[in-house]
Amino acid sequence: MKKILIYGMGKTGIELKKFCKRNSISFCTFDDKTDNQSDFIKLLEKCSYIVVSPGIGLRNKNLKIAINKKIKIISEIEFASKFLDKPIIAITGTNGKTTTAMLTNELLTSAGVKVFLGGNIGTPLIKAVNSKEKFDLILVEVSSFQLQFIDSSFKPFVAALLNISENHLDHHLNFREYKESKMKIFKNQNKTDYSLIVKPQFIKKNIKSNKINPLKNNKIYETDDNIIIENMKIRKDKLKLLGPHNIENILFSLNIFSLFKKPAKKQINVLRRFSSPPHRLQRISKNRIIINDSKSTSPQATEVAIKSFNKKIILIMGGKNKGLNYNSLQKLIKDKVKLLILCGENKFELSKIFDSNSNLIAPNLLEAVTLGLKNLKNEEVLLFSPGTSSFDQYDSFTHRGEIFTDYVKELS
Repeated sequence: MKKILIYGMGKTGIELKKFCKRNSISFCTFDDKTDNQSDFIKLLEKCSYIVVSPGIGLRNKNLKIAINKKIKIISEIEFASKFLDKPIIAITGTNGKTTTAMLTNELLTSAGVKVFLGGNIGTPLIKAVNSKEKFDLILVEVSSFQLQFIDSSFKPFVAALLNISENHLDHHLNFREYKESKMKIFKNQNKTDYSLIVKPQFIKKNIKSNKINPLKNNKIYETDDNIIIENMKIRKDKLKLLGPHNIENILFSLNIFSLFKKPAKKQINVLRRFSSPPHRLQRISKNRIIINDSKSTSPQATEVAIKSFNKKIILIMGGKNKGLNYNSLQKLIKDKVKLLILCGENKFELSKIFDSNSNLIAPNLLEAVTLGLKNLKNEEVLLFSPGTSSFDQYDSFTHRGEIFTDYVKELS
């Protein structure tokens, strides 16, 4: 009997291994960090298909070998969904998916719904299968990495695509393949399911789901000053979430919630108290406006961050060189940024794009923070929004954001 090959032995691989052991499913494992490539080729002869962990993509040389041998490759969310019997809510997008998933979870929980929250947010979906807890709904944040290898089993009852812009081109073959991966969130839906997307025409015509544009709902919508939720409203200035992009995230969350429950005052209270997850436009100083937006891993995320403030901005940018296009930021930075401080692997490339006498190049993040604090005046914003990934110097955007926060505390 052939085995399942679990590829990647991080958090996801460990949970997959646990599931297979409990259910007497024959499996073998491989991890790039600990095993030899020659072992992978031998394992291919023994396996019927591969379940990959997030982060292992089509550029991976071992997957190329598997594809050439016509061995089936599926993602962990595809595998796990075979064993789930509760409705799945899946949320993806280049930006905002963690905030939207967490807010949706808070709204549903406030209405007494027992929710499993997992996926790209940190808990593998297979853990919902392994868990002894009973859930009413499965809520997953899904990345393009996870959607890349969807086959026929991952079928969300509600699928939401918040937005798409250029990102992760160091993982995906090109922008087209990245977009195609994102759109796979709708792939297996039918007329009993719901697709939330701002531009429904992008969904393939053969997918007969109920399509909803959350920005064009006459029961849940925004005005200049308020968010209207049926017969209730909440003032935007009472929200802790910053920026117009978060208004869109809120509208997506409310539209998802309303498919299961009728909004009430409890949900208004959730909106009032809900704040951004760490490293996402997170204010880290009470006395001055210092913002940790380390989660910004694309030019579009930095654009959103800049547009969230109507004050003079000192912007710290830079990180891993992913070959992204920053030209769209030129005018915005010229108009709204008082001082641009560049650091990281791509600092010299960025300095050519944003050519200005007011730009500074820092040798490292510590020096960038030092320069930022030195030039920061009252009512101005010090915004750390790198606009690219962290892997030039840090383990993750979380690690990078923690270092930034530590430097601010040390130097303040």
